[in-house]
Amino acid sequence: MKWFLLIPLASVVLVGCGAIEPPPLEYPHATVIFDVTVPEGTPADAVITVLGSHASLGGNVAPGFYLRRQANGHYTGMVRLPVDAEVSYTLWREDVWTPELSSEGSPMPPRSFHVAGDMTVSAQVAHWGEPLQGPPSP
Repeated sequence: MKWFLLIPLASVVLVGCGAIEPPPLEYPHATVIFDVTVPEGTPADAVITVLGSHASLGGNVAPGFYLRRQANGHYTGMVRLPVDAEVSYTLWREDVWTPELSSEGSPMPPRSFHVAGDMTVSAQVAHWGEPLQGPPSP
């Protein structure tokens, strides 16, 4: 008889401890691959960095997201970002904090894309600017 009294008590304890909770909300993510072509003359040991609006890309603050140099000279990296996110980013040579310039030689505005699913974001750097004294500030 005593055992039957423990069943309601145990259920109250379990509910009070949060043992019966709904599963956490899931947010769909996509794999985004960056594929960046750099200008001739970029040193092979240069560190190319993506500074982007999403936390996975540094939240627009250095150090950002590093890309690796491939055998073909492209710099690539893979990151997970939320589906339907609007992302803006800039490209830098992090070894000397050199900004990207347009083909006309003017500062390059931030690039942007919409994460619709797994995708590759390709970019071509026309020129590098003059090195800064340190990392860029937002």
